[in-house]
Amino acid sequence: MIKILSCIKEKDNWVIEVESHNLYIDGKGGQIGDQGYIGDTKFLTVIDDKKIIVENEITSGEYTYTVDTNRVFDIGVQHTAQHLFSAIAYNDYGLNTVGFRMTETYTTVDLDSKDLDENFVDELERKINSAIGEGRAILEKIVTRDEANSIDTFRKKISDKVTGDVRIITIDNMDTSACAGYHVSDISEIRVFKIISFEKIKGNYTRFYFLSGERAIEDFVKKNKTIKELDRIFSCRDNEIISMVEKFNNEKKEVESRFKELNLKYCNFLSKDLLSSAIEKDDRKYIVYKDDKDTITNLNKIIPGDYIFIGIWEDAGVISSKTIDCGELLKEFSKVLNIKGGGKGERANFKGEVSVAEITNIL
Repeated sequence: MIKILSCIKEKDNWVIEVESHNLYIDGKGGQIGDQGYIGDTKFLTVIDDKKIIVENEITSGEYTYTVDTNRVFDIGVQHTAQHLFSAIAYNDYGLNTVGFRMTETYTTVDLDSKDLDENFVDELERKINSAIGEGRAILEKIVTRDEANSIDTFRKKISDKVTGDVRIITIDNMDTSACAGYHVSDISEIRVFKIISFEKIKGNYTRFYFLSGERAIEDFVKKNKTIKELDRIFSCRDNEIISMVEKFNNEKKEVESRFKELNLKYCNFLSKDLLSSAIEKDDRKYIVYKDDKDTITNLNKIIPGDYIFIGIWEDAGVISSKTIDCGELLKEFSKVLNIKGGGKGERANFKGEVSVAEITNIL
């Protein structure tokens, strides 16, 4: 039973305060927390030992509760995979785990080395999956802090903040760690492990992003569908996709380069018409024109500085001239038009949709 003392709205969330609970707190030890139902109301995040975010308002009183066991198993798979990852990294390479964080979609582990590459990742991943295939029991034991101090096989020193009983998680003949999180009963239940990316962080560490269990299987299925769709698009086999993408990119670059050349030639011809039809007012010559961004950019380079060029594309634009303060002109426009921006001297940029007619009407 859970006894709810109050339920209040905090920003966009309903937060209940309870007398006590045995739920796993979100973020504790790097692990995500429990979800489930209190009565008929879904609880989403266990904030601390007193507060819980729930989906809807709920009245005070005592309620039965249930925890999402599928979620608990998934968390156990990810957390056990982290222990296995860290154990092999430590036992086989002498690398220490200095950070761990689980999210709803992936898990990260930080190792204390910056000199790790793709070859290391492939080798480590193969060793982890090989160990999963062989299987090893996960053993759990609760000991006093004094008893824990006498154990010399811990991969990582127990924090001095831990003063009471210590829960020890052991991967049989491989790893011993103090941990309060969820775990499976055998590493074979992880089924599959996949490092999806890695990056250097804080100068001296490497962060690994991984998936395991059902998360990894779903990722394989999704990526396989993507590969099959690419096969269809490029009319090729799996092993030809990379070369086809490279070919496509090279052709795209050639087309873009040719387009830029043609666009510049087009703008040179276009600028002559625009100059001949410039709007003259108060001894100033204005050119107001709307087109795609590439064309406006090229025209901005071509139109002489003694004209005031106002170039517009989809939802933005530019003002340029050597005869006025363009920033001041933009301020005047902003008083009438729904645009925002800034600039000074010979150039000003703005955001917002506006038409040629709207600007010419206020010149």
